[in-house]
Amino acid sequence: MDVTYFNLALIAGLLLSLLVEELFGISAGGMIVPGYLAMVCDDIPQMLLIFAVSFAIFFIINYVLPHFVILFGRRKFVATLIVGIFFKLLVELLFPMVLPVASLVEFRGVGIITPALIANCYYKQGIRYTVPAVLVVSYLTFGIVTVLFKVF
Repeated sequence: MDVTYFNLALIAGLLLSLLVEELFGISAGGMIVPGYLAMVCDDIPQMLLIFAVSFAIFFIINYVLPHFVILFGRRKFVATLIVGIFFKLLVELLFPMVLPVASLVEFRGVGIITPALIANCYYKQGIRYTVPAVLVVSYLTFGIVTVLFKVF
């Protein structure tokens, strides 16, 4: 992935994410998520994996861990990030034969924090608002960056 493409994706994702949040009051998974997802949104298995991991994180944080620890605020966010890192390591260990090498390499970059940030938004505004917002803003970012990258 070209550094210029990466920078354009982050900037466009930040601006679009801010715009959507200001206009509609809906977070697209956090400010940096659309930029990171724009870099892999042409890889459908990668996108499905990211959302599967985010749902698994959400399930564990909401329905498993509360039986053992009290989670709220920063504690909950840190637990979300730690569970996300655990799942990233698990995916790398269990799926190297299933995922193409390119997808696994990209998942190493995107898969660390992105699913956890998406799962964090599930708690705040619900899955039914977060998933469409993340997908729309990420694919808009991808389209804008693709056009800009070809022009410049």
